[in-house]
Amino acid sequence: MKRLISMIFLSSFLLSACMYDAADQSTASQIVDQWHQAYKAGDWDKVISPYDKTFFKERSSEAWLKELQGYVETYGPLQDAHKVFEQKDPRFRGDYYIYGYTLIFEKGRLDETITVLKLLESDELLIAGHIIRPKS
Repeated sequence: MKRLISMIFLSSFLLSACMYDAADQSTASQIVDQWHQAYKAGDWDKVISPYDKTFFKERSSEAWLKELQGYVETYGPLQDAHKVFEQKDPRFRGDYYIYGYTLIFEKGRLDETITVLKLLESDELLIAGHIIRPKS
C-alpha cells in the first residue's frame, strides 16, 4: 500500500512538472511571436522591451535597435518569420528556450536564433540572446 501511495505521489509530481514546462514553453513561444509582430509593425518600443538587461551588456539597446532597423532599410519590410527549430535547454541558471527562424523580408532572407530565458528565481521570461545573420 505504501508503494502505491508513493507511486501516486511521484506520478502527480512528475505530471505537474510537465505541465509547468509546457506552460513556460508556450509563454516563451508567445514572447517570440509577439516580438516578430512588433518588428513587422515597426513598433520599436515593443521590439526592445522583452530583453533581459544582461543582453545589453555587450552593446547598448540603441545600437541593437539601430541594427534591427538597418535590416528593414536594407531588405525591406519583414514579410514572415518561418520557424525552423525550437528546443529547451535546462541549465543551472534556469531554462533556455531556443528558437531558429528564417526571416523573410521583401528583398531577402536572414537566419535568426532567439533565446528566451526563464530564471529559476523568477517567473518572468525574457529574451536573453538574439542573433540575426545573412542566410548562408
